[in-house]
Amino acid sequence: MTLRKFKPLCLLLIGECAAKDLSLSEWNLIVQQGRSAQVLGMLYSRLAHRNQLADIPPSVIWHLEAASIVAEKYLRDTQCEIKYFLPLFSSLEQRFILLKGAAYVASGKAWAEGRTFSDIDLLVPKECLTSLESSLQWFGWAGTHQTPYDQRYYREWMHEIPPLVHVTRQTVIDIHHTILPLTAALKPVATKFFEDVQEIAEGVWTLSDIDMLLHSATHLFMDSEFDHAFRDLLDFDSLIRNALNNGLDWQMLIKRGQEMDLIPPLYYALRYSGRIFNTPVPEDVLHKCGEVWQPYIPVVLMDMLFERVIVPPHHSARRVGASLANRALFIRGHYLRMPFGQLVRHLFQKAFISPYEKSSSKV
Repeated sequence: MTLRKFKPLCLLLIGECAAKDLSLSEWNLIVQQGRSAQVLGMLYSRLAHRNQLADIPPSVIWHLEAASIVAEKYLRDTQCEIKYFLPLFSSLEQRFILLKGAAYVASGKAWAEGRTFSDIDLLVPKECLTSLESSLQWFGWAGTHQTPYDQRYYREWMHEIPPLVHVTRQTVIDIHHTILPLTAALKPVATKFFEDVQEIAEGVWTLSDIDMLLHSATHLFMDSEFDHAFRDLLDFDSLIRNALNNGLDWQMLIKRGQEMDLIPPLYYALRYSGRIFNTPVPEDVLHKCGEVWQPYIPVVLMDMLFERVIVPPHHSARRVGASLANRALFIRGHYLRMPFGQLVRHLFQKAFISPYEKSSSKV
């Protein structure tokens, strides 16, 4: 894969390049690409852990410091929200389970320092959604996506209820009951996630390390939008490296992927993480995934598509054919999330009916 346009950023993030070895023009591009990919705060933290901050030019360091300050605010806000949530979940006798960015940051893992995210994702058993949603309303949380179609879309077909927004703090939470839409081609068993959750602090839980890996891969490679694909793949690389430090058993990962029907996204995550971030993935692991699951579309074609979207969303990293690749993967993502007939009806609804409903509601 051609990484020339953003290779210095990748190498800096994974520690295979030193800050002192970069020219000012290279730093200029790294800052722009890193900001577009929302990884500047993570880059600052990683360079700090390597004692390389003094090697960063003065005209550059303040960009990274600013990103770090923003990330610290995200962390403080998340910690405050957790304190609000814990008594509520305790009263409902439910575990407070964090997903994705909030889970990474709350876990206190060094690699996640500087990570930002737009909302807080939670995992709750489906049978508990009604009582939780009713309780949250008393604490200032209001629902969104109120049209009849959107309500049906989320509550009958999706893996989450409509996002909730706090009326004063404006915090957004996404409450999931599984990790893929109920109409998706792959069918992970949600109850198995709850069986292996781990407590990272008093009353605060996350998925197990292996399930976090699978969720990270699924979130990226079963999606239809790739604005944050570079950062999300960096998360996967970091999760793998962290798991390896804790004695990751590759065979257990593959076995769990099979058990949860998530080998396809795991295969792609391992493949492209290795190609972009040099993630130490043994070749036989990829081969084993290939034995378990054979892709319908040739891998060489998927390479042409994914290699054009898993890049920092900055013009300097853009490759010829990027727009076409985005469109093709947008269609693929929707196709994987619902049957073809339902997909056609859904796209027609969103393109022609929903805009009319929204405009009518403002009159």
